[in-house]
Amino acid sequence: MRTPQSVTDDFRDGVAGFLERTRSLITGVMVTVRAVRRGPVTVRYPAEKLTVSDRWRGPLRLRGALGADTMPVLTGLPTTHNETIDGLYHAERLPGCVGNCPANVDARGQAYLIADDRVAEAYELVRERNIMPGVLGRICHHPCESACRRNHYDEPIATRPLHRFAFEEFQRVRPEKLTPCERTRQQTVAVIGSGPSGMAAAYDLLRLGYGVVMYESDEHPGGALRTGVPAYRLPREVLGREIEDIVEMGLDLKCGVEIGKDLPLGKVVQDHDAVLLAVGLQQSRILPLPGTDSRGVRGALEFLRAGNRTGDAGVRGKRVFVVGGGNVAVDVARVALRVGASEVRLACLEGEDEMPCHPWEIAEALDEGVIATCSLGPDSVVSRDGAVVGMRMRACLSVFDETGRFAPKMGDEFTEFPCDVVVFAIGQAAKLDTLVAGTGLLVSGRGQLQASGTDYTTSVPGVFACGEVITGPGSAIASIATGHEAAISIDRYLSGLAVDDDARVRRPVPRYPHYPPVALEDVEPDRRRRPQRLEPPDERVADFRPVEHGFTRDEALLEAGRCLQCGSEVCVGCTFCARTCPDLALTVVRDDTPGSRCVATYEMDLTKCCFCGLCAEQCPTNALVHTGQYELSFYHREYTTFHVGEMLRSGEGTRATGRDGGPADACAERVVGEEAR
Repeated sequence: MRTPQSVTDDFRDGVAGFLERTRSLITGVMVTVRAVRRGPVTVRYPAEKLTVSDRWRGPLRLRGALGADTMPVLTGLPTTHNETIDGLYHAERLPGCVGNCPANVDARGQAYLIADDRVAEAYELVRERNIMPGVLGRICHHPCESACRRNHYDEPIATRPLHRFAFEEFQRVRPEKLTPCERTRQQTVAVIGSGPSGMAAAYDLLRLGYGVVMYESDEHPGGALRTGVPAYRLPREVLGREIEDIVEMGLDLKCGVEIGKDLPLGKVVQDHDAVLLAVGLQQSRILPLPGTDSRGVRGALEFLRAGNRTGDAGVRGKRVFVVGGGNVAVDVARVALRVGASEVRLACLEGEDEMPCHPWEIAEALDEGVIATCSLGPDSVVSRDGAVVGMRMRACLSVFDETGRFAPKMGDEFTEFPCDVVVFAIGQAAKLDTLVAGTGLLVSGRGQLQASGTDYTTSVPGVFACGEVITGPGSAIASIATGHEAAISIDRYLSGLAVDDDARVRRPVPRYPHYPPVALEDVEPDRRRRPQRLEPPDERVADFRPVEHGFTRDEALLEAGRCLQCGSEVCVGCTFCARTCPDLALTVVRDDTPGSRCVATYEMDLTKCCFCGLCAEQCPTNALVHTGQYELSFYHREYTTFHVGEMLRSGEGTRATGRDGGPADACAERVVGEEAR
């Protein structure tokens, strides 16, 4: 039996104990040998200096500051834009608002220029990627705002209303006629369709020096923006003005010409070096249900065209039942009220919290008197003497299966709603038979044009396609994004380059976090988002007047000033570092005077700083960083407070000093800090 060891005896007796002692001795000798081989850990100061890890949290410095440094804006030719975005993304400097926008519109740059009272420059910057800021400033679903880092602190920047403000201000100062784009290439490109995707591609091709001819079957340009989007959301004069601007810059626009009917597509292909099909989706889908051939059954697009063009869709005094829960369905319901329907009911498969339409759209519709009935699916149209008298609906238990696929599960309960008109708003389809006849272009079994979803090429060389005709229903800004990519493909094709070359830089599609709601009651009013004023529901429902008011000048400048300029590496004086500091070691003050905005005060008190690093981790612009400047000997206590000049010092070397003479001047230049050293 082994004898229990005592506290003072760590080894066993006998041979086993001898071996344990020997092993311990050898281990100690090896530790000593390794230490000797490493050399001494001390250094001869100052001849020798210890190398500090990059992770060491020494005295803070600023890479840049508002008023002392130029804020970056994302501008350039269409062919280099993807490369710019990709470079920022891999350098982890791509702002969420820019990265989450399908067209990578520089919302950060817009906010900077507006806050600096350079509104016309902001409009022209945005127009490079969002070719119609005035239009999208009213109808865009603004995915940029959902990725705005300001969501983490309070509320996102109102980027969409700022687009509208930039347009309205630009109209006040715009030249009588815009300067045409310089024609540097002999080739011409035909664009068929004047919707957002076609306009985006045409604008890019004009900027690249090509001649561009656009064909539109309607008498007025704009595509679905004109025929489908109601005037209470998009005034027609705004759409017309921005299209006229593109015409002034060199676009040859031919309206009232239907390709495939008035002019064969084959002829267009012969007359031009490349052709782009941007014809969109022209007809509504109607479910093959019993009774859909009755009088009073309508498609959503046809209904909207009638209501938007004439202000009369034939439903005055009638009860309208809208089948669908998307944004188009909501537009149909709201238009029906404006053209005289006595009652409008909207029914969809999804529950109240699952409706695919935007939350603000359905909220405004409910305020106006639309009745929403959720978790119901269409069963049949009830008719009498060939006319609609009701809609029979069936309970929907679930919309998606366990894998997330669309697979509605219906119940056994039925409900019949009396109505006079049924409008199906369940999707749209392309109308291509006449267009593609005799061309070799392929159409899928679902009626969509067969084209590459990455290069936007078709089965016919030199013929490209973009927009909803290949992507299916989507948003205007997503269609604009496809137009930009199609323009790059056309430029490569006409330049003799491979369209699908691996060297071509693709637009990155990053994922951004979903921010939880913030308790806004604890947020100061000046930090809150400027609210959008709406026309009273009982007044606006009587006609097609714009529902939403824009920003005043003061509101717009204040709202733009809330932008954190994420990823710019330039301090904007947002004060979130000072708010985060547990020791109150930072004091930050910003001067928001338009035209001379700057960080007026940035003070760091080293007697309070504990070098925890929380402030640098909080900095949205990545301007605030720690240094390895750990040599901190001062002759006077006041030197331990670093002002703007010292904060803008270089991070090189190990020496950090304070400056004598009190606070730095407002908007201090970098040279202040350099001269102080």
